[in-house]
Amino acid sequence: MTLRVRLMLGLLALLAVCLAVAGTASALALRSHLVDETDNQLRGAQNLISTRGVTVLTRLAPLFGGVGLQRAVAPTEFVIELRQPDGSMMTLTGGTDQPAAGGRLLAGVTDLDRRIAAGSPFTIEAVDGRYRALVTVLPGGVTDLVALPMRPAEDTIGRLLLVETVAAAAVLALGGGCAWLLLGRGLRPLRDITSTAAAIADGDLERRVPHGRSRTETDRLAAALNVMLTQIQTAFEGRRRSQERLRQFVADASHELRTPLTSVRGYVDMLRQGIVPPSGTDDALRRVQDETRRMSTLVDDMLYLAHLDEARPLEHAAVDLAAIVRDAATDAAAVEPDRPLSVRVPPECLVVGDADALRQVIGNLLTNVRVHTPPGTPAQVALDTTTSGEILLEVRDEGPGVHAADLDRIFDRFYRSAAGRDRGRGGSGLGMAIVAAIAAAHGGRAEIVSAPGQGLAVRVTLPGP
Repeated sequence: MTLRVRLMLGLLALLAVCLAVAGTASALALRSHLVDETDNQLRGAQNLISTRGVTVLTRLAPLFGGVGLQRAVAPTEFVIELRQPDGSMMTLTGGTDQPAAGGRLLAGVTDLDRRIAAGSPFTIEAVDGRYRALVTVLPGGVTDLVALPMRPAEDTIGRLLLVETVAAAAVLALGGGCAWLLLGRGLRPLRDITSTAAAIADGDLERRVPHGRSRTETDRLAAALNVMLTQIQTAFEGRRRSQERLRQFVADASHELRTPLTSVRGYVDMLRQGIVPPSGTDDALRRVQDETRRMSTLVDDMLYLAHLDEARPLEHAAVDLAAIVRDAATDAAAVEPDRPLSVRVPPECLVVGDADALRQVIGNLLTNVRVHTPPGTPAQVALDTTTSGEILLEVRDEGPGVHAADLDRIFDRFYRSAAGRDRGRGGSGLGMAIVAAIAAAHGGRAEIVSAPGQGLAVRVTLPGP
């Protein structure tokens, strides 16, 4: 049974109970009112008989007889029964459908003395129905019973119950139809959620649950689900990109390692087979050592990138970036003393981060300048604080720069520009990727600005302390 059907049945059951309670209460209230009215009529008639009617009735009875008196009482619905002290009975009825003479109503009162003493109306069960009666003793020892039939009141109550039953059925039918429509409209977001979940299960991650701007529970649920679905889609997209990067990384690493491994294997085979003359043995071993060193550097860089990809927390401590930049510039000048390198840093620049990682950033940037620019090309290193409180590290050279097509991929792993490969001095293609990864791990970013013939500027922005 669906939620819509269960809610509608529950609502109809509650409505039916309320209508039944209301109808029963109204019927009981009407019955009590009609009984009170009947009792008041009986008391009025009894008072009239007690004050003036008994003498007239006893005097006229021998003259007119019971039939004449009955016609005189007609067309009222009162039933009057008189019992003389000698036991004779006289019955007066105002309607043709009333009990015949014989005093059977008075005879049906088993506790007559108690009823006379109580002086209050009571109900008598007769063959033709129920009566509301009042019994008194008139002067002269005449026992008097005045009664009214309950059939009019019972018919009125029955008609009321019939009307209430028909009205309740109409209300339930109308309420059921309205409830079905309203519940269908109210539960539409749940059906939308179900269809959206099915579509997402089939692979449509772009699907979202439609919802309005109201603050109903279903609209809030739909909005929350859309937020969750967006996060799930983002997670799936991130996982897909991560897998693609991993596949590309493995493919590029295999490609980069294949060349030095092939060279090492070739030289080793040549040495084992004695093809290399004794005079060329040292050169062959030197080439094997160079290729081994290259592979070692490549493996170290790949392991470091894998460490960053795993989002392992770096050390966060106060670091003087200005001192790191000055030390890196001094090392670069020692390696290549003929290159003009200007350094513009403040006396102190504190950042929160990993000192070794930041040292590798500036080292990679200066190595990139040395590898990809001609000897003697001027370069500048600047460290400054932006107006927003961020730390800006910029390494700029006056070399040939890179083409616009290379700018979008310069931070990709294993990517090397065609110019760097042509000169035969290109690195592994991981240096700039490591710079971008370290900057991102510190909550910053790496950017590049270049144009052919106008040099290259790499800017690393880090959060302030």
